[in-house]
Amino acid sequence: MNWQKLGPDVPTSGNRLTMLLGRTAMRLMNWRLEGEFPNEPKVIVAVAPHTSNIDFVLTVMVIWGLGLKASYLAKQSLFRFPLGLVMTYFGGIPVDRTSAQGLVEQMTTRFDAQPGLVLGITPEGTRGEVTHWKRGFALIAQAAGVPILPAIVNYDTRTVRFHEPVRNVSDPEQSVLMVQAAAATGAPLRRSPTGKKPT
Repeated sequence: MNWQKLGPDVPTSGNRLTMLLGRTAMRLMNWRLEGEFPNEPKVIVAVAPHTSNIDFVLTVMVIWGLGLKASYLAKQSLFRFPLGLVMTYFGGIPVDRTSAQGLVEQMTTRFDAQPGLVLGITPEGTRGEVTHWKRGFALIAQAAGVPILPAIVNYDTRTVRFHEPVRNVSDPEQSVLMVQAAAATGAPLRRSPTGKKPT
């Protein structure tokens, strides 16, 4: 597998050692990365489907292998010492759920304040069966005016694929549908107990 060299506008992190560790781990686990990460300083990466605890390990391998600087959201209480050190090291952003500012406003402020921010979000919000995806990622993208990059995990073919970014984020409902369509082409969407696909 040939690893992409990130564009000059993409936030980067790590070093040659972490890149080697990420790429070696991917190879040993027989996983492949497909598609291109866009040359964007700010982007929301919608990772789907979210089915396993291994998703986090896989995400770290991809981030290290690319040399990408990426972040994710977690509740503020998890950032207490000593766990907070680990959370911050891996790009965690504390979310204050008691704040008068809602999540969308908090993240829009952060996107506005930082020259570069890659934010990973799992639209399903849980590893269990879902019937509806959470729209938070699409609402943040709309408010902050940043593109959404679908990152589709396929456990059958052991691939993580970056699809074409969703750049028109003015309609959150349409953004969700476009990411779902990408997920449907890359990996079968999980079905609810009723047999219906998530909508």
